[in-house]
Amino acid sequence: MELAELLRQIGARHGRSPGEVAIAWTLRHPAITGAIVGFRSAKQVEEIIGAAEFRLSEGEINEIETFFNQRLQQVGV
Repeated sequence: MELAELLRQIGARHGRSPGEVAIAWTLRHPAITGAIVGFRSAKQVEEIIGAAEFRLSEGEINEIETFFNQRLQQVGV
């Protein structure tokens, strides 16, 4: 839930959904050429399309990666 909240906060800065932020974060990696995502409504399809065009700033990428690194340290990985 904490990750979802972080993605919501980042998305709110740009008028984007947490899902768009998650997809954009995944697609920003050069080794990733596509993301398989599901949808339940036309609005979600619009968000998926929007995510393909959305680019996170370096600071936002660092926010998400810092979140993951902190959680890994907490569990001892």
